[in-house]
Amino acid sequence: MMCDLHTLQKFFRDKVPTPIFGVDVYAFDRLGLEHIAPNYRLCALRDSLDTALIEKDIEVLSLERGMGTKHIQAPRNSTTVLSHPKTQAYLAQFENPAIIVYKSSLKMERLCEQKQWTLVASPVKFGKKLFEDKIKFRKILQEIGVTPPRGEILSARNLDFYKIKNKYGTPFVLQHPRRGGGKGTFFVSSQNDLLNAIRKLQIQNVEGKEVAENISNLEVIVAKYIHGPSCSITGCVTRHGILSTNPQYQLIDIPELYNPAKGSGLFCGHDWSSSRFSREIEQQAYDAVEKVGKYFQKLGYKGIFGIDFVLDGEKQKLYVTESNPRLLASFPTLTMVQIENNEPPIIAFHLLEYLNTDYEIDANQINALMRAPKTGAQMFLHNLTDSWVKNHAEVRAGVYRLWPGNTLCFVRPGYALHHLKDTNEFLLTDGVLPKKSHYSPNRRLCRIVTLTNVLGDDKKSLTPWARAVAKSVYDAFCLKKVRLAKIIKVFHPDFLAKG
Repeated sequence: MMCDLHTLQKFFRDKVPTPIFGVDVYAFDRLGLEHIAPNYRLCALRDSLDTALIEKDIEVLSLERGMGTKHIQAPRNSTTVLSHPKTQAYLAQFENPAIIVYKSSLKMERLCEQKQWTLVASPVKFGKKLFEDKIKFRKILQEIGVTPPRGEILSARNLDFYKIKNKYGTPFVLQHPRRGGGKGTFFVSSQNDLLNAIRKLQIQNVEGKEVAENISNLEVIVAKYIHGPSCSITGCVTRHGILSTNPQYQLIDIPELYNPAKGSGLFCGHDWSSSRFSREIEQQAYDAVEKVGKYFQKLGYKGIFGIDFVLDGEKQKLYVTESNPRLLASFPTLTMVQIENNEPPIIAFHLLEYLNTDYEIDANQINALMRAPKTGAQMFLHNLTDSWVKNHAEVRAGVYRLWPGNTLCFVRPGYALHHLKDTNEFLLTDGVLPKKSHYSPNRRLCRIVTLTNVLGDDKKSLTPWARAVAKSVYDAFCLKKVRLAKIIKVFHPDFLAKG
């Protein structure tokens, strides 16, 4: 029976011969299992500066290798990677490979079935039409006895600001049932805020183009705003029970990391070092993940899922806001944090649920290990403008620290958490692109990984050190607006590939 990190690693060496491939836009995004599964390999779309460091340790197929700052003209996702002839020729060398992706698609599911690849991802049917739909999930919560924020479901065409204000106060929360933060979540404080939110609700993205949507039949969630920090928990539905890590703080709406004009509920990272909750709060999180996981399991779901909360500190109460039936943005850093903490990583059990391999665990024993306090944090730094920009300086992937005056100082190459040696160091990784690369509005520039906390005492804003790090890194890219971007995109689309 597997009971710790060592026995888990031995089990994979002895009992799991399946060739396993992590597939994503960047090689970094599917790291982690190389510490568990022998001969783990990666397939990526983009070829970033950190890819060159990663492939010294792990075999990487990068489709854009040799293209410089140009890009393949296709959607920026794992479906594009798996559909590409190079990837298919590469995977044809292996018998019945297992493919781990962030999120599945119908095209991906059909392709894997045709090629006899094992797709390690929850089926599309569990996504936006079911568990990701905030209205349907809210009804599930009520059915299983888990508390969401106080609110109701209303027609988008009949929203009365003053009635809602009288009932829930201001700001109140308005949510589209199937869109994420920034596109579907609005904190409404005035009649003008509500009108702007309704206008944004009428705009949807279809194949990269914004088109008007008829919202006459659209239902939305209106809820009371909880004045507290955001946190989340990672669960995993297994045949032996529901596994979960300890709850973790999320970085939301951090202006040094994401342009606040983009919207509300903008995700910017995690802080495990700050995640020290009372026993009462932790138990609320564990009760919720257990109930949600068991409900998912009844419908045939297996593997990793996430639950987001908002914390009312005064009442010491967690309110569940949404679920994510897939891998999460906490990966692969969460896996790195777990391994540094000598924990069996939760993603390994996600993988085992999809492989034709018998395994035995004691879920309570595994949970006791995975719920230990952790050290580390990550910040996602974005293009803070609403324009296409180009980086006029090359920022190396690797380990850095700040010199006096908050000067950015490169220390050594690196791409993973274990490359950091002390809490004054931080890592720039995950899609760090070469000089003269183009970035669409609000696009991510890189991931900043630390060994120390980045959230301040309020758990909603950065510490002075983290703020200085974010600003120094952003300034180092030397971003400048691209003139005539729309014209360039017509004649040179391989340079201005969105994402």
